[in-house]
Amino acid sequence: MKFHLLTLCALSLLWGGGCRSVKSTAPSDLEPIPIIKTALYDSTSVYFGDFGNYSVSNDSAPIGIFDSGTGGLTVMEAIVSLELFAGESFIYLADQANMPYGNYASEDKTDYLRELVVQDALFLMKHHVKSIVIACNTATAVGLEDVKMLLTKSQTGVSVTGVIHAGAKGALEWLEKKESGAIGVMATVGTIGTGGYERTIKEMAKELGYTGVLQIINQPAMGFAEAVDEEPDFVLRAATQPRTQYRGPALGHPDHPIDLQLLDAYRFDFSNNGVLYSKDSNSYAQLQLNAAQNYARYHLLSLVEKLRATPRPQPLKVLIMGCTHYPYHKETLRDMLHELRNHSIDGHYPYRHLIAEEVALVDPAVNTAIELYSLLCEQKLLAQNSSATQAAFYITIPNVDLPGVELETPHRFTYNYKYGRNPGTSLEYVKTVPFAPDNIDKETQNRFRSSIPVTFSLIPNFE
Repeated sequence: MKFHLLTLCALSLLWGGGCRSVKSTAPSDLEPIPIIKTALYDSTSVYFGDFGNYSVSNDSAPIGIFDSGTGGLTVMEAIVSLELFAGESFIYLADQANMPYGNYASEDKTDYLRELVVQDALFLMKHHVKSIVIACNTATAVGLEDVKMLLTKSQTGVSVTGVIHAGAKGALEWLEKKESGAIGVMATVGTIGTGGYERTIKEMAKELGYTGVLQIINQPAMGFAEAVDEEPDFVLRAATQPRTQYRGPALGHPDHPIDLQLLDAYRFDFSNNGVLYSKDSNSYAQLQLNAAQNYARYHLLSLVEKLRATPRPQPLKVLIMGCTHYPYHKETLRDMLHELRNHSIDGHYPYRHLIAEEVALVDPAVNTAIELYSLLCEQKLLAQNSSATQAAFYITIPNVDLPGVELETPHRFTYNYKYGRNPGTSLEYVKTVPFAPDNIDKETQNRFRSSIPVTFSLIPNFE
């Protein structure tokens, strides 16, 4: 209930107090990365923006939203579900061929990821959007300033909204100014590596006058987003035994080991090969996760264990779902928090003092929708019509016409090829096509239908 009250309160402030100013200009002392220079000045490149005739003075121009995959549709759902956006049109881009964005940092390819983020923005600008929403947390953390730079130098007047500022604000709204507690941040390895959430929460708390003891507990949820999108390096439904190509948490993993002593607390779902394992005598020799809900369980317990190891730990009161894919498993996270509070070992409850009775699960999408409304209101670019909401949906697929392309499946690069690419090239590694049954599988469509029904109803070619 508190979640809905906070949302209504924020919206009422917008209606009652007029438009808030949300800056989207880039710092002037940053050097543009090469692709921005290409977009601005190289008319021979496929990435040239041709911004000379660009104008956002038309309030009927679409709103652009992009993410590393289909997870960002949870952000779109938060936006299109609000009557504030009635009559707007939308362009959504899922950069599925290049996802997951969260792994580029661990492969020392952050510079290439920054290029991908700018390419996403350029695709939306080719559709003459009036505002851009970076739905991806990792893309926001790594590339928001680059997109701001592009928009500032292009002089198009396009605004941009990222999810991290919104998520931090949403988390603090659950705490009183003098209240102490822990805020958990579950996000991709790339997002956590930038320190974006922790830095933003601390800066915002100081600015807003929070005086309680706030502990930020970060959990890089390696493989969770990939498992939701069923990337075969992390989840393979057809598998019945441990795999050599598996890259997720496992026994003996150097960074994300499964702890056999915590098996009773993980409460993994072994049905339907949700866990792949082999045994040596009576003990596990191999243990691999093979279902998204088990990734959720592994990373949530890992976060709570980090909190337990923190000096003078505060109870976990807020959990930020810092990746657009995670809200699809919100109920798993909620259920497990309850299970951990009631988990007992010989009459002792090891986690009860670490988890508040009610933990707020924050989806940054809601606050992102509010910030987007504020920006459009400030620019006087809200749609002034009563027509039905319109939307177009695009997804990237590998460009199989490119010499040397390496594919694992018809729509997926091999892992080594994907993360072996370098910035500064003019090659078109991907093609961008509309959503269709041949690039969005039936199970994902069913997940859309149940989890994002308003957005699902806008997608052509389905149903």
